[in-house]
Amino acid sequence: MTEPGSREVFEPGRLLAFTDGVFGVAITLLVIDLRLPPGSTNVSDADFLQALMAMGPKVYVFAFTFILVGVSWLAHHRKFSYIDKIDSPLLWLNLLFLMALCLVPFASSVLSGYSSRFAFVLYATVMALLCILSTGLSAYGLRMPFLATRDLRPSQWQDMVFAPLLTGVVFMIAAGLALGGLERTAGWSLWAILPVMTFFGHRSRRAVQRSMQVNENS
Repeated sequence: MTEPGSREVFEPGRLLAFTDGVFGVAITLLVIDLRLPPGSTNVSDADFLQALMAMGPKVYVFAFTFILVGVSWLAHHRKFSYIDKIDSPLLWLNLLFLMALCLVPFASSVLSGYSSRFAFVLYATVMALLCILSTGLSAYGLRMPFLATRDLRPSQWQDMVFAPLLTGVVFMIAAGLALGGLERTAGWSLWAILPVMTFFGHRSRRAVQRSMQVNENS
C-alpha cells in the first residue's frame, strides 16, 4: 500500500485474483441448466435425440452468454494490463461489476426456463448492467495515476470505454423491444453486438500495432 499525495492506492494483485475466481464460478454455473429431462434407462434412440434437440434454445442461451462472459473477462484482463495501482473507488466499482456478474447465471437460467417476455427483459437488463459497470471501470481506471504506462493511446481508451457502453445500449434497446411486445425482434437485435465488438476490437489491435511500431522505431 502506498500513498502518493492524498490518494491511497493499492497493488491490484488481490483484486485480479478475486475477480478471476468470480469469473470462473460464474461461467461454470452457466452449464447447470443444460440437463436432459429424466427418462427411463431403456429409452429409444429416437426419444433421446428428440429430447436432445429440445434443448436447442437452452444451448443457444448458454453459448451466447458464455461468449459474452468470456469477452467480459478478456476485456477486464486487457484493461487491467494497463493499470498498475488501484484505489478504494476502483475497488468498489469492481465489486459492483462482480455483483452484476454473479447475477448472470441466474438471468440465464430464467431465460432458459421461461418463455415470458419479462424473462428476456430480466436477462437483457442484467447484461446491460454488466456492460455499463465495465464501462465505468474503464472510464475511471484507465487514467493517471492508475496507469502503469503512458503509452495508452486515446483510441485504445475510447475502445475500452465505448465497446461495453454500446453493447449495454444494445441490450437496453432489446429490453425495450421485448417490453413493447416485439420479442422476436428483440432477440434478433442482440446480433448487433457482434459488429460492435468486432469494430472496436479491430481498432484496438491496430492501435497496439502502431504503438509497437513507434516503440521499435524510437
